Amino acid sequence: MATIKDVAKMAGVTIGTVSRVLNNKKWVSDDCKKKVLVAIKDLHYKPQAHARRLRQKHSQICGVIAPHHTSIFSSPFFTKIMEGLEEVAAGKQYRLLLHPLSETARAQISYRTLLGDGSVDGMFVLNAWSTDASIRELTEANVPFILINGKITGGEDLPYVGFDNRGGVKKAIEHLVALGHERIGMINGRMTTTNAMERFQAFQDMLAGNKLEFHNDWVADGEFEEEGGYKAALKILAAVRRPSAILCASDLMAIGAMRALKEKGVNVPDDMSIVGFDNMEEAAYHEPALTTVAFSAYEMGKLAAHKMFQMIAEEPLLEKATTLQAELIERETTKKIN
Repeated sequence: MATIKDVAKMAGVTIGTVSRVLNNKKWVSDDCKKKVLVAIKDLHYKPQAHARRLRQKHSQICGVIAPHHTSIFSSPFFTKIMEGLEEVAAGKQYRLLLHPLSETARAQISYRTLLGDGSVDGMFVLNAWSTDASIRELTEANVPFILINGKITGGEDLPYVGFDNRGGVKKAIEHLVALGHERIGMINGRMTTTNAMERFQAFQDMLAGNKLEFHNDWVADGEFEEEGGYKAALKILAAVRRPSAILCASDLMAIGAMRALKEKGVNVPDDMSIVGFDNMEEAAYHEPALTTVAFSAYEMGKLAAHKMFQMIAEEPLLEKATTLQAELIERETTKKIN
């Protein structure tokens, strides 16, 4: 007698996909459904009523695919996202199962192995890099998933919650230009992420729109980490002619950059202005207090969780992609040029 494993093997899909076809769930592509139905017919498979009832139950667990542990547990930004997810999940009596993965591990692992056979009801993917083709495995596995703070190229149709990167950079550059800055550099994050790419493109566009020069020597990669910001600032300071202001694509990098500037005797903001991104709590208490582009990572987590539970309940999403708007918070690290 054929089993559900036999059907999955013949159709070339997961057992979870077969289960969703049998239970007439919405999260199944037409192509997958057709393969499963053909396999069921060819194998004369008849599901047992008891097993089918078990499959209809929810696991009350959602997975979270996150950046590797040194980022997820040291970054206040990701901590706030997790707090937002956890608050909504707890209200639904759900648990979160965290999978910290480096980009190398993400490139090598099959997301299907993380999903298991119905072990999670949905999956949150934090900070996906732009070329992550394996994200499509989640679509094929027919498990509800949401991208948080990171899109993939060509994945505009996928559920997503993130920030208005272009709007944030626009407000930061407009602020610096209003203060008289004409020489503006940038410490960006990993260009494998759409956040970094969008912020960098917006940076170039804003410089061009304000008729300001772009200098490669004034741009460096800080990998979205404090130590990276420190090293990136040292690289920029080594330029023959220095910028009068630096936009950092995260507060962590901005704090690292200010440490480097202090070591080199560069006063912030008298000698150089600094703008960060994210408005993490430490930004307000840093000395000097950091001017930053503010987004609510906590609200982003909550919004993503609400979307997830709509999808699990098979309710239509009124808005598949949600983008949070930016606010510039002016503090002490930016100053008007005399």
